[in-house]
Amino acid sequence: MQINKVIIAIFFLIIAGCGKPNKFEQNFTKPTWFDSLEAPEINTSEEVDALWHSEKRCCEDANILLKNNRIFYKSCFNAISKHYEDEELVVKCLWLMDVGAESNQRIELSRFLLDNFGHHKNSVNNCANCMPGDTVARVTLDLATYESRTSNSKDQPIKRIENLLDSRRDEISYWVQAEIYKFLGEVYLEAGIDYERLNRFKEAYNRLNKIKDYNEPLERRFPPIVKLYNLILQNAPNDQTQGRRAQ
Repeated sequence: MQINKVIIAIFFLIIAGCGKPNKFEQNFTKPTWFDSLEAPEINTSEEVDALWHSEKRCCEDANILLKNNRIFYKSCFNAISKHYEDEELVVKCLWLMDVGAESNQRIELSRFLLDNFGHHKNSVNNCANCMPGDTVARVTLDLATYESRTSNSKDQPIKRIENLLDSRRDEISYWVQAEIYKFLGEVYLEAGIDYERLNRFKEAYNRLNKIKDYNEPLERRFPPIVKLYNLILQNAPNDQTQGRRAQ
């Protein structure tokens, strides 16, 4: 009788260990090099940060960088597989692990993050100039930049950025907003200026122009916004340029 109980217990342990793969595991396969590298186990968002800062990610021998980045990728891959319920860990890994991903997977990591965690609010602890929407905003900007670069049509990247601003603008730090509006102004000029685009950029310019006087990170990034604003005014239809040239 006791033996039967042991067998049943082992059976349920095996079943528990063979659970259904989470959504990440269903969408991403391990690269061919995956099992050839040893990588530390990470189980928390703090450990993701520590591993990220433990090795150089640039300005080093290419082979060393490749190995460092692949180790980070493997650690994050395993951490997401093990802790998919830990949103902070998962989002941080998805955002950073593209450095070690194969080229065909890098953009898919961004899409997966936005499709499944577009609501995410990142931690702002120990960061005076951070806001809870910054991670999602930066990933959105990266994806929109890729879409703009790889397609003749600018409709999709424009829509992606405008949706982000409409839903989460107040959760995005001003210096990140400056980078977003720099990109948006550039694609507006490529796609053509209409009344809606002119008004959106004009509102952003007037708002950020006031804020920059007391926000140094924004002030440093503001000159390109001024240049783009003037170009947008110059390229808008004459009956829509209801604004003065910025100085």
